Amino acid sequence: MTRFIITGGGGYIGGHLALRLVKEGHEVKVIDKLPLEDAFRLVPIIDNKRFSYCQFEISEAVDLAPLFRGYDAVFHFAASADITLGFQQTDLDIKQGSMLTYKVLETMRQTGVKDIIFSSTGTVYGYPAKVPTPEDSGTFLPISLYGASKLASEGLISAFCHCYGLDGWIFRFGNIIGKDSKRGVIWDLIEKLKKNSSELEVLGDGEQLKDYVYIDDCLDAMLYGYSKSKEKVNVFNIGSDSNLSVKQVVKIILEDAKLNDVKVRYSGGPAGWKGGGWPGDVNLVLYDISSLKTLGWKPMFSSYAAVKQAVKETLESVWPVSH
Repeated sequence: MTRFIITGGGGYIGGHLALRLVKEGHEVKVIDKLPLEDAFRLVPIIDNKRFSYCQFEISEAVDLAPLFRGYDAVFHFAASADITLGFQQTDLDIKQGSMLTYKVLETMRQTGVKDIIFSSTGTVYGYPAKVPTPEDSGTFLPISLYGASKLASEGLISAFCHCYGLDGWIFRFGNIIGKDSKRGVIWDLIEKLKKNSSELEVLGDGEQLKDYVYIDDCLDAMLYGYSKSKEKVNVFNIGSDSNLSVKQVVKIILEDAKLNDVKVRYSGGPAGWKGGGWPGDVNLVLYDISSLKTLGWKPMFSSYAAVKQAVKETLESVWPVSH
């Protein structure tokens, strides 16, 4: 049994990870600013003796040591997940991203917790110089403050690992989708259709190609990489080995929702923006996942299959086909 802390474990990926780890017999402490009653994904393990929950705002903490002492590893998910909000509030991703990561690392140094497993993002690559994009693609120039804060966090992790004897695993995600996700393109489009099923506005031109990863594949990849790779700092892309256009995502949603006469309007991006539908959005995403595949992991879902499954689950939960 390993004793894990999950920062941001009340959120989407962290919540599903907590369920998985407790089910596998590990001890898990979730630290999240959400009240426990709002962390609905954790309901199945609330009464489990191997699970504990601490409502705590890490970015405002003075002393985290009492929460970390005695644990073996930290899955660090806590961060602002809203790229567009960071565009409006320029200090948000610094406070809830890189500075928060520093606090976690400094607490680990103080308390002797040795392993950090970090949820990074493919946005650290900015406009990729190479597609499919490998982990060592060269100069990293993020085009969002969110991506910049994740890249800064990666740098801090590497420095703490080399200076203070920690070991790090950095995972750069594609678009993680699936059951009970309450954000992202699938959720947003279905919510728009619920309000107006005759017309649908889609950000961008619809030609944006994204790498979509089903939540179970994401968890499998993280746990596999953590167990199989033993470098001082281990860096992996998590992708589906495929991508899908936003137009194809729209088509799947309309077909599965049995909506035949919807007027789809593509809004394009901001004036002068060469990316996708909003500042910080990259319009061509495909990650090279050969590093994880060399270890023996491969995704179960292609981007198409992941989107199909996520659309099915989202419609079933929030908008049955009968409407």
